[in-house]
Amino acid sequence: MRLVWTNEALSDFENILAYYYLQAGEATAEAIERRIVGQIEKLLDFPERVRASDRIPGAREAVIHRLPYIAFIRISGDEIQILNLVHTARKFPA
Repeated sequence: MRLVWTNEALSDFENILAYYYLQAGEATAEAIERRIVGQIEKLLDFPERVRASDRIPGAREAVIHRLPYIAFIRISGDEIQILNLVHTARKFPA
């Protein structure tokens, strides 16, 4: 298995980190980055453990532990595709 980030997911991730960098500083942004990446990488061990999404057909929703974000993923063959990173307060999809 390998992780594949979509351009949209990378953009979401960059926006999240930029927000924390501006609001709380570099150290906090780096801690947030480590937590999100760590949670995403844990999907490699057992990707089916996350719940099926009722918002995006064929996708799954991985809650980022201790942060207000959900990673929408799709399992396809030997890939785990990271589709989006979304704040839990956001209505998604719009």
